[in-house]
Amino acid sequence: MHEVPDSTIRAMASEILARREFAAIHEPNSWFDQFLLRLLEWLGKFGTLRIHSPALYWCVVAACSLLVLTLVTRTIVSVARVMNAPPRPEGFVSSSDVRDLAAESEALAAAGDHLGGAHLLMIASFHTLAARSMIELRPDRSNRWIRAALLKSSLDEKLTIEIAGLVERTEWRWFGDRRNDPAIYAQWRSAFDKLSIAC
Repeated sequence: MHEVPDSTIRAMASEILARREFAAIHEPNSWFDQFLLRLLEWLGKFGTLRIHSPALYWCVVAACSLLVLTLVTRTIVSVARVMNAPPRPEGFVSSSDVRDLAAESEALAAAGDHLGGAHLLMIASFHTLAARSMIELRPDRSNRWIRAALLKSSLDEKLTIEIAGLVERTEWRWFGDRRNDPAIYAQWRSAFDKLSIAC
């Protein structure tokens, strides 16, 4: 049997693969394929750079190594900071914080600042409601939003209306005439005590 030489087989294979029906296989179909081909071609030539231009080759290797080292170091430092950070409190505020606000409001009222005491009791009430998941307390929430959320909450309707009215009056006084009326503090004290029992 006559043996066909390898060179003839290669020539025939090249001729067949050069036909139009096989052209789509070899030509890149998208910009991504073209990018990959160019990248692989450049990486193939990168090895020869060591022989032709060793200084440039080692500069590129050093720059890539420095980049990788920087990324790894930043990752390790970030993870270490997170691991060593003190744990955050579970709730928005603890019950002791609410008691402190109430005690502080009492001290203000005793010193004659009834409006300041009422304002602190209002904030203490918000904290109590948030701690019981009756409202969502966030810095971007206005008092108007809190009143609306309070009216939709599961709190006793009479107490809800009382607190919503007090919030409106306190806000009007706080940002308005700043009238230091002992009555508004007494009303907040009563509402806060009822809220503490209800919650």
